[in-house]
Amino acid sequence: MARLWKFFGRFLRHKRPLFLGFLTIPIAALLDVQITVMIGDALDRLRGASDTEFLQALFWTVLGIAVVRGVFRYLQRWWLVCVSRYVEVELKQDLFDQLARLSFSFHDKSLSGDIASRLTSDVENIRMFLGPGLMYVAGALVMVPAALFTLIGLSADLTLFMLVPLVIMGLGIQLLTPLLHRHSTAVQEKQAELSHIAQESFGGIRVLKGYGLEGSRARRFEKASRENLGHQLDFARARGLSHAITETSHALTFLPILLVGGLALIDRTMEVGALFKFIDLTFKVFWPVIALGWMAGLYPRALSSAERIDVLLSEQPDIADPPQPVVPHAVRGELTFERASFTYPTGTAPALASIDLHVPAGSMLGVVGPTGSGKSTLLGLLGRLHDPNAGAVSVDGIDVRTWSLAALRGALGYVPQDSFLFSEPYRDNIQFGNPQPLSEQRVRELIADVCMEQEVARFPAGLDQLLGERGVTLSGGQRQRTCIARALARDPRVLVLDDCLSAVDTETEARLLESLRRAGSGRTLVVAAHRLSTVMRADQIAVLERGRVTARGTHEELLRTSAWYRETWRMQQAREELLAS
Repeated sequence: MARLWKFFGRFLRHKRPLFLGFLTIPIAALLDVQITVMIGDALDRLRGASDTEFLQALFWTVLGIAVVRGVFRYLQRWWLVCVSRYVEVELKQDLFDQLARLSFSFHDKSLSGDIASRLTSDVENIRMFLGPGLMYVAGALVMVPAALFTLIGLSADLTLFMLVPLVIMGLGIQLLTPLLHRHSTAVQEKQAELSHIAQESFGGIRVLKGYGLEGSRARRFEKASRENLGHQLDFARARGLSHAITETSHALTFLPILLVGGLALIDRTMEVGALFKFIDLTFKVFWPVIALGWMAGLYPRALSSAERIDVLLSEQPDIADPPQPVVPHAVRGELTFERASFTYPTGTAPALASIDLHVPAGSMLGVVGPTGSGKSTLLGLLGRLHDPNAGAVSVDGIDVRTWSLAALRGALGYVPQDSFLFSEPYRDNIQFGNPQPLSEQRVRELIADVCMEQEVARFPAGLDQLLGERGVTLSGGQRQRTCIARALARDPRVLVLDDCLSAVDTETEARLLESLRRAGSGRTLVVAAHRLSTVMRADQIAVLERGRVTARGTHEELLRTSAWYRETWRMQQAREELLAS
């Protein structure tokens, strides 16, 4: 329970409604007992009474108590359930913020379906247990002692007989709890897998259809679904056994009342009002006890959910703000790599080794090399998507590890290889990340900067055209140029393009780069590319091979000094000539 009580601390942030909600519980429960006592006493009085005038007063009294009890029941649920909803919203927000803070190393090994499951069903399980669940427990802790105190005053022996089935039920639930916990955990994990398969399949539906593998993916989903069915049935059997014990105990509770109480009524050792109190209070006692049985069934799921959420919240990001972050007043865009090296946690060889580069503010650096040479990793060091294991990376002479992450990444416009767009209007995708909405004129200027005027003009809804998931309704080149416009919208002092012109034809690429130069006067431009024509006009070009800078210079210099660059240029030019013919 320690893990669950830690989450209950979130409920304590809402002290006033929580206090008022729990305060209404004993009042409503005691009024419930009082109604039974009053009616029972009235039945005894009617047996020997010669008049019924007191019934009118009794009617209005019971009606008044019932109305007051109903009001307190309403307020109890209003305050406590509302608190549980507030906690649900806050916990989901904390989880989302935590996921946004965590580094790529966490997201690379996590399944999106599992994360979605923790944000939804796991949070709901905790809310139900610590919100409405504890409300039922508190009600039981008041109702049961109050009712038993009243019943013991009527007949201690009969009360003792009545408690035997309740004790049996409690022991049975206690024995079933570990089994319920095990099956509940298996169900939640398999549901997360199902969610992941579905999300991944529909996100990559074009690939599935292109390869004709819809049936294969469907069979994988069916297999996971059948496994989930098995876990669900195991859990249902355990829950069914728990309910059977509860309902049987409920029925058995009335046996001693009928036998012992009935005989006492015949022998005149018990009044009819007392027997009514036993029957009615037994009903009122048993429903809170049934709620405890429901809580016992919910407990394993809540515990499993708390463990899964706790693991997520306890994850520490690999990259975070330093204790005293630097926030420069102005950024010039000077970049320096000093003996920078980096090895991925799962890597056996360095992705980058002893990188030395200096990029003056306002200049353009091209980064080229064969696939897997470390180009994306090098660019990722600039925005602290990774931190070097050795050496340093500086912006304006300040080590990036001492910068405020918000200031550093706000100074950079980063366009990754994966041209990701959101399922929102085209306009919103361009101004994504800007604190204030952009004017239509500014949006159209950005569209012109990335040579997208003609394409946007053909959109049926213009700038308000809704894009498909991940931008699938656009071509690869259109997605790439839109992502560049999105980066430019923040007016960054350093624009980092990670091979994001690969799907653009050479003519559009030339116009785009020229446009970027005009639009970004004084801006530092870092471009990684496979196509050498993309970087041929750069102020300097670095050739990466196996994580090392093997050559550096202008396009003309590298044609003379780098065998890899010269041969790659020759092959790419021959391909362009072949395509042109």
